[in-house]
Amino acid sequence: MPELPDLEYVVDELRERAVGQRIESAKVQEPVVLRVAVEGTFAELVKGLPLRGAERRGQFVLLELGRLDLVVNPMLAGRFQLAEPSAKARARCFVLSLSGGLELRYLDDKKMGKVYLVPHGDFSKVPLLPELGVDVMSKAFTREVFGALIAKRRDQVRPFLMDKRALSAIGNAYADEILWAARIHPKTRCKALRPEEVDALYAAIGSVLRAAVAEVARRRAPIDEKVRDFLSVRGRAGEPCPRCGAKIRTARVVDSDACFCPSCQPATRKLFIDWNKTGK
Repeated sequence: MPELPDLEYVVDELRERAVGQRIESAKVQEPVVLRVAVEGTFAELVKGLPLRGAERRGQFVLLELGRLDLVVNPMLAGRFQLAEPSAKARARCFVLSLSGGLELRYLDDKKMGKVYLVPHGDFSKVPLLPELGVDVMSKAFTREVFGALIAKRRDQVRPFLMDKRALSAIGNAYADEILWAARIHPKTRCKALRPEEVDALYAAIGSVLRAAVAEVARRRAPIDEKVRDFLSVRGRAGEPCPRCGAKIRTARVVDSDACFCPSCQPATRKLFIDWNKTGK
């Protein structure tokens, strides 16, 4: 799924290449992803509206269209594309033809993402958006705020990082990268973290995400491409840890798989498998 660094880049590209233009027409090819909270059809409602702004809020991308807002939650497989009308693309859900000549497309081969068309500023019909926690890239995300949030938790640290109602917004890939940077096992319980580990975790959130935002922007890839080949542990199970050389492993944490280094991120409690004792 697109995560925070991906969406930061998408929004920057939309601001540079699409904001300030007008929607000349719209075509809907997969209406199942749409949630229209105003009277009328999607294509009729957005035709002629100006694209006045683009921003990220957590895992959502908000496009300001004057009297309406288009809110996209890409979820598992949603992607954006800015392309010439002649450029081919699979899994197009809808296409906005812009006055500058490009098309803004939303692609989703799983059709799991959700796109909401709502009155400007009214997000009451967009699930989770009004309940998002503190944005981890904002000035409001201080060590004191983070400490107060984690002090209330009794779950494992990885699900805490991915709880969008607490921290907005960290996904699977960067939860793994943050925990690796902080040298914390993904199954460590929040209440078991020492103060210095909480400090390290807070610092890792900022450093990992800022570095990823900068790297994704540096690559200047098309906005529908997911740039992840620079990550240290995510997607690298069986490969050597770039820090210590131990084999990167995976573990099931709640409902998703985590990638981690059993040497750099030792378990703090007895687990089903102790990878450091297997010798494999």
